[in-house]
Amino acid sequence: MDNHATTDWLQILGFAGLIASLVFVGLELRQSREIAIADVYQQRAAMLIDVHSITLTSELLYDAYNKVQAGEQLNAGDQILMATGLTPIFTYWENNHFQYEMGLLSEEQWLSSRNAMKAVVQRPDVRFWWQSERAEMRKSFADVIDELMAE
Repeated sequence: MDNHATTDWLQILGFAGLIASLVFVGLELRQSREIAIADVYQQRAAMLIDVHSITLTSELLYDAYNKVQAGEQLNAGDQILMATGLTPIFTYWENNHFQYEMGLLSEEQWLSSRNAMKAVVQRPDVRFWWQSERAEMRKSFADVIDELMAE
């Protein structure tokens, strides 16, 4: 009986050790996920800064953007500049959408990006650009943009 009780206690300790190991692995996974989310957030911030730097460092692009905001007609050169400027911002938004789909971007962060997209996609120059660039984007993201344009 004494040998049986010892075996039982060893089994209980083994199970407790197994459970403790699983809890530890779970905590490690959660920490890894939190680190990944923080890294994604940092990368998004750096990418957005880069996108805005393009506009700020290009006087021609900045002037073309101001023409759009003022409702002025764009010449062919301005249209090319605006198209060039739209590519990085849409790439940024597509990345946000992908991160959101992967669960690495919160609902709040996604809705913030979506609101920014909605304001931009209403511009006629963006609608025109989108028709030629839509095929370059992932279908799920393209569907979001199409939906925002329809609103």
